[in-house]
Amino acid sequence: MLPQSLRPDYLGLKELLSSVRCLSICVLLFSAQGGLAYAQLLSEDLPANARGISVEDKIGEFIPLDCIFEDERGNKIGLGKYFNQGKTVVLTLNYSDCPGLCIAQLDNLVGTLKAMNAKGLGSSYEIVTVSIDPREDHIKAAGTKSKYLGMLQSRGGDEYWHFLTGKQSEITKLAQAVGFRYTYDRANQRYNHPAATFFISPKGRICRYLLSLGVEPQQFQLAVAEASDGILADSISDAIVQFCYLYDPDANRYSADARRMLAFAAGAFALLLLGTTAPFWFSRRSPKVGESSGVGDGQITEGLEGGFASDLGEPLQEVASGSDCGRESRADAAKQPTPTG
Repeated sequence: MLPQSLRPDYLGLKELLSSVRCLSICVLLFSAQGGLAYAQLLSEDLPANARGISVEDKIGEFIPLDCIFEDERGNKIGLGKYFNQGKTVVLTLNYSDCPGLCIAQLDNLVGTLKAMNAKGLGSSYEIVTVSIDPREDHIKAAGTKSKYLGMLQSRGGDEYWHFLTGKQSEITKLAQAVGFRYTYDRANQRYNHPAATFFISPKGRICRYLLSLGVEPQQFQLAVAEASDGILADSISDAIVQFCYLYDPDANRYSADARRMLAFAAGAFALLLLGTTAPFWFSRRSPKVGESSGVGDGQITEGLEGGFASDLGEPLQEVASGSDCGRESRADAAKQPTPTG
């Protein structure tokens, strides 16, 4: 006879599953409340000069090609001039007097182009850099262009990398179309803005945007090729990067934000927990003996014939509820002689 401690407690399994359900619900509620609390803290704890600085996902939308700007030579130009030529347009929004972020972004863009030997510039894509400062004129833009072309040292740069300036209304229209959110810091007389590189199809459709200051050559070439074909990119990874990193106006750079990362981790944990515990929530019956132990009915019956029927007969009767396995177990148990002391 098996000791009582070794007998399988099938009713206890049911109680265990109920406990797991309750515990999962409690953890999910805690995670959800924590996520809401952190979301509220994110909006309240941001410095005043950092609020409103972001890149909204506008993938799939079209930019206004009727915007009028002025190129580095002082010529009035419609933005549509650079489109409908079968080439991708790489768009950046910067300004010449930026103390750091624009410099880092454009320096890294030059580094990417040099690593590619400016391959495809002019034939596959053109670059358009628009100033977000309406006070900037074409003379200053020409000086900025000269600086970066000198770093690039490519013959195609002068003709296919354009530096544009314009009125505030035109700048705002373009910035809103691509989801570029920035603010003006009157105290320090500078713009607080994100760093983003947009890849736009020949027809003016936003296909991809990258938030990192530097773009790997392979990533740049892939983005150009996909935008040329009008392929829309998945921006989930960029959205995660944007959520977990905060622009620091004082340092003029991006830095990891612990609270945002913790909020993201709490949300991810809640989703993971939901996925792993869902089978327990929706199970409405106890598992069969053959399924829970990984053995078939024949093996169980064979084990019962070996002399364990008296120990397992009653639990099997409760769990199986009249199943074939339960009936065979009771029949075999009746045939066995009653053990005596």
